[in-house]
Formats: sequence, C-alpha cells, structure tokens
Amino acid sequence: MDTPAPGELRQLVINHLTAHPEEAFTATAISRVIEKSSGAIANALVTLTKQGITQQVNNTPRRYQLTNPTP
Repeated sequence: MDTPAPGELRQLVINHLTAHPEEAFTATAISRVIEKSSGAIANALVTLTKQGITQQVNNTPRRYQLTNPTP
C-alpha cells in the first residue's frame, strides 16, 4: 500500500463518508474500500472526530459517520 501525503488519508475517509452519509463505518470497512491501512484510518477517524467532522456512533465495534450528513 502506498503511503498517502499528509492530509490525503483524512480526505479519502471524508470522501467515503460523504458518499454514504446515512451509514456508519468501522475503520476496517473503510480500509477495504479505499485500500489503505485500517490502523491509519482509525487514527484519521480519531483526528476527524476531535475536529468535529465525524462522530463515533458505536463503541463495539467503533463505527463513525459524518457529524452533519447532508440530506
């Protein structure tokens, strides 16, 4: 797997969540689609959640979705 440029992975995650605004995803599920490391995606999701862009909607397994999905 290629190492994405700084911020690129977060943008890929945002793009995926934007394409599916009503769904919540685990890092592993996103990893299978965008073909990047699930650990790196999990870290990106934590950062995006701290920034208020995403929200964790489930603890086990940790699932995330956009904070304000557009209708």
